[in-house]
Amino acid sequence: MSKQLIDILLDPDNAGDITFFDKDGKAVEMAQIAVIPYNGDIYAILAPKELLADDDPNIAMVYKVDGDDIQLVEDDETADIVFDLYDALYEEQTKRD
Repeated sequence: MSKQLIDILLDPDNAGDITFFDKDGKAVEMAQIAVIPYNGDIYAILAPKELLADDDPNIAMVYKVDGDDIQLVEDDETADIVFDLYDALYEEQTKRD
């Protein structure tokens, strides 16, 4: 039995790349940046391993995760909040190190 996507993302021993399938059935390989809980939901900040033609090499996207279902967050306000939460956690961790 294979692990659900959420189990892979929440596994502290697994920081490797993840693969999921987009709505067209194409495999998408992503690097894990962070998993952020917000407002009762789980969000993942992921970066594509393969850049598209005009993509910024620093691009990261916010996905809402529910079991093995993952949806790109298209609401800018929610994505901004998730990125802000990540930035705050990163800054806090940096101060501790």
